[in-house]
Amino acid sequence: MPKPDFYVLGSSTKGVSLNDPEWLNIFNLHGHEHVAKMSPHVAWTDEGWTRRCVDVRAKAISSLPFVVHKGDMDNVVWKSGMEAPQELAWLDLLDYLYRAEASLALMGASYAMKEGTFNADGMVTKADGLTWINPLTIQPNYKEGAYGPDERGKYKYYERRINKRKFMIPRSRILCTFQPSPFTEQGPGASDAKATQMHSQILHDLAEYTSGQLRSGLVKKTVWVADKDARQPDELTVKRWQRWVRRNILGTKPTPDDPMVMQGLSAQEVGSDLSDLHSDVITRDAREAIASSLGVPHSLVMSNAANYATAKSDQLSFMANTVVPQARLLAHAINYQLLMPLGYHLQFEPHKTEVMQQSELEKAQAIALVVGGPVLSVDEGRELLGYEPMGETQVQEVADTKMVDIQRWRTKISRKGRDAKFSPDHLSDFEADVIRERLASGFDLDEVFKAPFTDF
Repeated sequence: MPKPDFYVLGSSTKGVSLNDPEWLNIFNLHGHEHVAKMSPHVAWTDEGWTRRCVDVRAKAISSLPFVVHKGDMDNVVWKSGMEAPQELAWLDLLDYLYRAEASLALMGASYAMKEGTFNADGMVTKADGLTWINPLTIQPNYKEGAYGPDERGKYKYYERRINKRKFMIPRSRILCTFQPSPFTEQGPGASDAKATQMHSQILHDLAEYTSGQLRSGLVKKTVWVADKDARQPDELTVKRWQRWVRRNILGTKPTPDDPMVMQGLSAQEVGSDLSDLHSDVITRDAREAIASSLGVPHSLVMSNAANYATAKSDQLSFMANTVVPQARLLAHAINYQLLMPLGYHLQFEPHKTEVMQQSELEKAQAIALVVGGPVLSVDEGRELLGYEPMGETQVQEVADTKMVDIQRWRTKISRKGRDAKFSPDHLSDFEADVIRERLASGFDLDEVFKAPFTDF
């Protein structure tokens, strides 16, 4: 029999050798598969970091500015911030966009049932509702048969299972969006959350382990161990020791009843400190892997960007590389499968988000410094900020107010010299800086206050 490498204490002491396969059974390791069992939809409900990343994506999509046109592109009937028109009151667009994007991130597909009137080809002619479908209950039907694929192999029906009942739904009745995948010819592709399965499992297991340790009370404790050669104490001595240990833990003072030192008795600490129950490195690496796979900058989830420039760069990257492509994917499906047959067209306007507007404004300012003049008209600037164009009268009023600043500045220079400090009320910071630069360079006053740096 192999020499024991360790001993297992239970109702009896058992010596076990590492060469004996039985040790796997003792620790329940025999045949154990080390794979992540946390599916993306379970991660959404049970693992906070994955849920937060998906939530950031879904909220970004549902909060994008949009317009809905009817007929030609100049006829806007609905835009973000407005109540839906009566003819589209059945469409809760923000709710659908949130659910659809979250479902795409987690499951690689989103489904909703179109309700209304359909023609012989299955095309919707009048809609009166759009009902969300749990993506776990529906899938394209690829099985041969009456509801099977057509002669080209394209599926015609969806199979939906609810309460152990099966329903076959025509493809035209479902508004679906699939995450593209190079390994899927049709139907749902692999979701972004699928790639984070292992890391979601790690975070869940770390939290579960820490919680289990705290709940079981197996944090560091002191135990008293007797040497194997120590004399067996009598019952009275054992009870005295127990009373002393309890008083010792409670911090009471020594009493005459305290036991004498027993030979072969020593104190040992078992368990872990609270600091040992958590790994910052493992947690950080898992979180970064999840955020990267879901296309969400780490700083957007934690709000811990090193500085303003980093935060702005992360927001721009998130908008350009994650939000805008996903918005186009969703808009394409909504338009071709739902709105265009009804005479409407949805268009997202990511350029009207604050982060994109700020980026465009900085570009315009940089170009203006190079060419020595503005690159945006008043109305172009207003459009960048999401405002309506100004009429000719309003433009002239703005020009007149700027001329008031020019006249006051020139008057002050004539009295106090070119170095006189002046704070304009109506000129922009850019225009004022150009004027100060020209004054410092010795330009003639007529040249100092002359276009092309502005269009008064």
